[in-house]
Amino acid sequence: MVCIIIISTQITQAQNHNMNTTQESEKVVRDFLQVVRSGKAPERAAEFMADTVIAHQMNAEKQEAIKRTPQNYTEHVRDFLTQYGAYTFEVTELIASNNKVYARWEQTGRHMADIDQYKATSLPLTEIGSAVYRVENGKIIEYWIQLDRMGMEIQLQQNKLSSTSPQVNKLPFTAGVVAEKTLYISGQIGTDSTGQLLNANFITEADQVMKNLGSVLKSNNLSYNDLVNVTIYLTTMDDYTATNEVYQKYFNENFPARVCIAVKELPLKARIEIAGIARKKKD
Repeated sequence: MVCIIIISTQITQAQNHNMNTTQESEKVVRDFLQVVRSGKAPERAAEFMADTVIAHQMNAEKQEAIKRTPQNYTEHVRDFLTQYGAYTFEVTELIASNNKVYARWEQTGRHMADIDQYKATSLPLTEIGSAVYRVENGKIIEYWIQLDRMGMEIQLQQNKLSSTSPQVNKLPFTAGVVAEKTLYISGQIGTDSTGQLLNANFITEADQVMKNLGSVLKSNNLSYNDLVNVTIYLTTMDDYTATNEVYQKYFNENFPARVCIAVKELPLKARIEIAGIARKKKD
């Protein structure tokens, strides 16, 4: 009986140890991603990384292992800020088991500096990535990372085409302008990254308009919920109900002030255009 109790106690202690290790590892990685990798405070890398970290680059085309220090990781993130501007970074999955943590993220910014052979276009770019991190003594000591290189390559190619399109590149306005902490968003229509209007049906077109509006917001570290005023232009009020069905999916119950106007015609024969004003709401 004593033997059983001792074994049971040892098992419980081991389980508690594993649970504590898992929770600690998850917190280290979560904080690292939200503070450092997000670009908010890259200079704090040493708080979460060991003096030397082994980074396994698991790209589809090749695999390599390199050594990183907190100092050069800080510069690594600063390079991201140069290339993508003040990007948004969302952790979409985080799973921890003992001292290993799997993370998946989505980073959205703009093409602000040359990347390989692609010249800067200021157009949106989204990176999807994932990594497994190994934590020891409260710090990351090793990780295995994999990025959607092909997806990024496709976006860069599309942006290159879009930037040379007369319809996209030579129009005399910018997508959004910040003045005194307020973002004024130009009217968005349902064009994709190549400048083509998605007008197969009104729902698809309206949904693309909202996505384009969201891209301008994201590139300025804002979200739909930061919109304070929206103006909608429709070529027929017959599409008013369908507009509301699409529109409300992008908000919680805190809708911005809104105006909806019927007009004779919109650019590229679009059926809907939306402009907006956004400002970061106080927490």
